[in-house]
Amino acid sequence: MQQYFCNTPLTIGEDYVMTKDQAHHAVNVLHLDHETVRLVYEGTGYFGTLVPDGKKAVVHIDAQDERINEPEGEIILAIALIRREKFEWILQKATELGVTRIIPFESSRCVVHARKEKADRQKDRWNAIVQSAAEQCKRNRIPTVEDVMSFSDLMKQNAQLKICAYEKAQQHSHWLTDLYSDQKEVLVLIGPEGGFSESEIEQVVHNNYTPCTLGSRILRAETAALYCLSVLSEINEKRRTK
Repeated sequence: MQQYFCNTPLTIGEDYVMTKDQAHHAVNVLHLDHETVRLVYEGTGYFGTLVPDGKKAVVHIDAQDERINEPEGEIILAIALIRREKFEWILQKATELGVTRIIPFESSRCVVHARKEKADRQKDRWNAIVQSAAEQCKRNRIPTVEDVMSFSDLMKQNAQLKICAYEKAQQHSHWLTDLYSDQKEVLVLIGPEGGFSESEIEQVVHNNYTPCTLGSRILRAETAALYCLSVLSEINEKRRTK
């Protein structure tokens, strides 16, 4: 079942006229005709029947979908800028795993750096990626993608639980499953391909992040992010079903 996010209120028994892009995708790409689709407006889902109408498409709203496909709390991913294809892959997977907010940032060992002249176009592309992923996995919310932050600004971010994945943290014996339980807000910090510098780790600890181990193997940045978010997602899903 295809899903689309809407910018106008939806009412059972009435029709929603799809945007030009939505109609093109539904009718010309997916060839939907009198099929059920899921529409979401401000976090509430609805089922409707899509009817092509020339170059337009109309969805008759049939019923509300009571399911809320969202984590109970906030899951924030702060990830250093990495190579474009890997970063965009993480945007997609983070959305599928329930992240509610994504903070890209620059640190001293980043091999990729933000370019002001491309910032708006880049942000539009990132937002399109997370919206498409949110529609694909039937979420009720589109994750927020923040502007690229400096490392110092990132250190000012607050959350009930702040975790930093650090390759040298194994000696501290902190595991994600030991740290994350009933907190309503968790921030996961993932460094760049070159890792964090010693001075950055000192700042991380000073700003109340807890270094955690991901095991004895050194993981790529995108793998570390996927590892952390998968663990958090499982814990959150178990918590929801209790």
